[in-house]
Amino acid sequence: MDEPIKMIIEYDMKPGWEEACHRYVVHEMGPTLDEYGFQFLNAWYTAWGKGPQIMGSGLFDSPESVRNLLLSDEWRQTLEGLSAYATHISVRFIVPAETFQV
Repeated sequence: MDEPIKMIIEYDMKPGWEEACHRYVVHEMGPTLDEYGFQFLNAWYTAWGKGPQIMGSGLFDSPESVRNLLLSDEWRQTLEGLSAYATHISVRFIVPAETFQV
């Protein structure tokens, strides 16, 4: 059985585009990730201080699911779409641990 893979995404919303960014993530990015078996875990919003404004994470059931996502035109288009509303976009894939991971 394959080990799950954790995805961590971070970004800063462009000023004035916060609501549109949120809608895009919920209505466009979410369904795209869902097609590849992504299970959303959590999200954080940084109200003050340094660091990414938004950080979220979730799990894919296997490395194969991640590979299929990364090779898809849908993922490329989804990230391009997010860049209309966000800057400093970072996506990482890691082996999940039982402790807090950033």
